[in-house]
Amino acid sequence: MDFARSSERDVDAFCRQGFGTLLAKLAADVPVQLSTRVTRINYGERLGCEVVTSRGQLRARAVIVTVSTNVLASGRIAFDPDLPKRHLDAAARLKLGSYDHVALEIGGNPFALRADEIMFEKSSGPRTASLLANTAGSTLCVVDVAGGFGRDLAAKGEQEMIAFALDWLVGLYGSGFRNAVKRSRATRWNQEPTVLGAFSAAAPGGQGARRALMEPVRNRVWFAGEAVHETLWGTVGGAWESGEVAADAVVRTLTGRR
Repeated sequence: MDFARSSERDVDAFCRQGFGTLLAKLAADVPVQLSTRVTRINYGERLGCEVVTSRGQLRARAVIVTVSTNVLASGRIAFDPDLPKRHLDAAARLKLGSYDHVALEIGGNPFALRADEIMFEKSSGPRTASLLANTAGSTLCVVDVAGGFGRDLAAKGEQEMIAFALDWLVGLYGSGFRNAVKRSRATRWNQEPTVLGAFSAAAPGGQGARRALMEPVRNRVWFAGEAVHETLWGTVGGAWESGEVAADAVVRTLTGRR
């Protein structure tokens, strides 16, 4: 049901300077506090919400919570009063899957692939990956690992992930490219405490959980993020749109505007 309702994913674009640069540009005029962990949100306050952070307390008339469903379900952020069971059940039915990238800087295009060309292996087992070559016309190639195999591999550490990616490519293209590899890094989203996974996947029968998370709690707490989008889940665009929808709902509620 989730896949049936999803939009076509044929509009992906890659930011050559990286998402960090993109976000920094978009937030240039926005007061942002980094490295500030939220531990509790009290939304039973008579005049609004109190957000308890590692750097003190913040007060607001409403909050938009954009943490992942795994973080939300983990209880790492306490809510007072407790969140309704409907919202907690929704988060639990939209758990994050495992999807990681091994980035390799490879000069000379030894794979003879076009910019942003994707290659899949015809594999007979789970130890496989995909290759995104020459990202945005650069020398950056990305080997993606996912599912149960990717989760187990990432748990072994970054060096194990890089070693697998190189061995996998050697098995497909030969060892000639090894000397062309300059820098390498790997993501380990399952181990990131502020994320705890990749993107949301609805459990069987759980597609309606996305709409449940769109509902505000006491008109004080709203949720946004890729999991809170019925057709563009798993994408930056879906996360962005859900944030705009939530922000617009907050403005309408606080100002009485229809």
